[in-house]
Amino acid sequence: NLEPKMQIAFAHGTFNILNTIIQLPFIGVWAYVVTKLIPGEDSVIEYKPKFLDKNLIIKSPSVALGQAKMEVVRMGEYSIQGLEETLKILKTDDAKLIGKVGQLEEAINNLDRKSTEYLVELSKQSLSTHDSQVHHALFENIRDIERIGDHVENIIELLQYKDSNRVRLSEQAMKELEDMFVFTLDTVKMSIESLDKRDLSLAQQVIEKENEIDNMERRLRKLHIKRLNEGVCSGSAGIVFADIVSNLERIGDHASNIAETVIA
Repeated sequence: NLEPKMQIAFAHGTFNILNTIIQLPFIGVWAYVVTKLIPGEDSVIEYKPKFLDKNLIIKSPSVALGQAKMEVVRMGEYSIQGLEETLKILKTDDAKLIGKVGQLEEAINNLDRKSTEYLVELSKQSLSTHDSQVHHALFENIRDIERIGDHVENIIELLQYKDSNRVRLSEQAMKELEDMFVFTLDTVKMSIESLDKRDLSLAQQVIEKENEIDNMERRLRKLHIKRLNEGVCSGSAGIVFADIVSNLERIGDHASNIAETVIA
């Protein structure tokens, strides 16, 4: 009686092994299919600093300064993500994305505190003239990136007001907002890249783009006042539109400030 059972167990085990061997080359394909069927990405946002090593402050202040810059750039990348998510909310009215923007803002605020503390400790060390200039610039970069995050929060609040009060923007107004938003987002991306790479050419392009953002703000305000006068948009819509445009213009200013520290 035992021998047939052993044969069945052996056959079953052999089948499982062969089946595994046959399917092994297709694991990557299955993973791709599952990813497509269940879209999405890991939304975990790391709040803690990645690059700040306090041991380097005394051992090698110059290296510590480089690490601080990497953390500031990481802050900037979070601000870009916040802008990208806010643009999605503007386009889709998807309130589920608001939580992620809030998490990004909290991460920026935490990195702001930790990076500032790190730079304060670093200021107690002897730095070369060049490193002192970079050190001072990083303080300014932190402030501007944190302010970009604040303006993103302001826009989120305006979009929540728009949704809860059923404020309707005209099709033309929405297109103008989206166009200015995309242009401002590209400017911020370019400013953070110029900081990361110390690219003078990119930094100069940021300053030029910021001038265009200023011109865009003035032009869009005039167009929207015309729509208000013609009754195409309501007074509430006018307030939401003007305030979003104003926040985007201020974001452009902060992007320009970052670029100016690269050129200086």
